[in-house]
Amino acid sequence: DKIVLAIPEIKTGDELESLAVTLTQMSANIKKYMSDLIKSAVKMNNLEHDLDETNKKAEQLAEVATKDSLTGIRNKTAYDEEVELVIKELKNGNKKFGVVMIDLNYLKKINDTCGHEKGNAAIIRLCKLVCVIFAHSPVFRIGGDEFVVILRNYDYDNVEEHVAEFNSDIERLSDNVSLPIWEKTSAALGYALFDEKVDSCYDDVFRRADMAMYERKKEMKA
Repeated sequence: DKIVLAIPEIKTGDELESLAVTLTQMSANIKKYMSDLIKSAVKMNNLEHDLDETNKKAEQLAEVATKDSLTGIRNKTAYDEEVELVIKELKNGNKKFGVVMIDLNYLKKINDTCGHEKGNAAIIRLCKLVCVIFAHSPVFRIGGDEFVVILRNYDYDNVEEHVAEFNSDIERLSDNVSLPIWEKTSAALGYALFDEKVDSCYDDVFRRADMAMYERKKEMKA
């Protein structure tokens, strides 16, 4: 609504009365205009609040969709998204990456003899160990007892030291006779770094890491 000020035409001695009426009408128009402004501001604030709440809920849903419910780390969905990113980087010439595959040993035995709660405890213990050692790279749980690390930066440059540390920790835990089976944290690790001489894509690196992990598992069982 526009504020309209009608100037009375002064012809008689009633001009003061006409001016008073005009000022009263103008005051009413101003009050209505301010009231409308306040209502609009409240409405905008409500819309902004609703938008903020919607964005928060969307972020929460996105986090739930990419987080593993047991361990709290990223899940298979997040892993697939990360692989797409690695593939794009590879096409742009970034070939400095690697894949680590880790598989928990004896999970079925733990579940069968001690219950699934203890099996979950074993998975969580392994997850914590992997995240501590490969602290500079994304870690994913892609299956019941399978973890993948996509090596980046410091972890990529020091992968041999990290693998040696992991195997040493696993051996120490496995040999500790005072620990129950679900706390021994026996696991096999295999890794591969992208090598343009033998790899043409991400899947090639993944397969080599997976094969190395199974070879390590055979050695441990032997």
